[in-house]
Amino acid sequence: MPFNSRLSADYIRDMVLRDFRAFDEVVTKRVLPTFDNFGTEALEHGDEWFQERAGHLNPLDDDEYDAAAYYADQAMDKTLAFADMLVSMYFASSALYTIGLFHLFEQHAADFLLWLLGCGSDKEVRLKDFTGWLKSDASIEVEALGSWATIQELRLVANAIKHAEGTSAAKLRKTRPELFVHPSARDSDKPGHRVKRRIRKPLFGEDLYLTSDDFARYSRAVMGFWEELADLMKAVA
Repeated sequence: MPFNSRLSADYIRDMVLRDFRAFDEVVTKRVLPTFDNFGTEALEHGDEWFQERAGHLNPLDDDEYDAAAYYADQAMDKTLAFADMLVSMYFASSALYTIGLFHLFEQHAADFLLWLLGCGSDKEVRLKDFTGWLKSDASIEVEALGSWATIQELRLVANAIKHAEGTSAAKLRKTRPELFVHPSARDSDKPGHRVKRRIRKPLFGEDLYLTSDDFARYSRAVMGFWEELADLMKAVA
């Protein structure tokens, strides 16, 4: 169909941004906040474990003290292990939804271009086809958009999470080295916290640590891209 700048801008605001706002809402307000009380959950987990095995013991009874103390130590180990698991799953969840955010960006870019061109859904469309069309047909340079650099960073993050160590991880390590350091150690001056090591299991919340703040930053960049694009579309003669 003929390119209609105003219709294209409305499409972005009504169809594209709607999905990203919903995605952001669910992840930031429903999914990731479930990990906010991981400490309490871990304590409850350890206490349940102890009560099932030693709730009947009286630590004030000399005959039962050793057994109660043994189970108390084991319960503490279970508590700490469960807390570690929840923290790993928090980072894993942040990583998974960050991957999803980037691929949703790619999918919307492809879908928007197909809509613009009136092509069938069986046509393969890559991100560079979308950016190329914007440059040639709408005179829009995506590199000039304020959010594009962050979206390129998001691409590296998504690739590093999926493939672990590789080209994307190496590039990301140069620009955002703090993402490879556990948040609890980022302010530490100990050299060991800054040792570069191979990324092995980012999808299990290890080696690459994305927080809810990181996801929110990438989400804002993606929505900012589409908002800026809609404004530029409307300005196209």
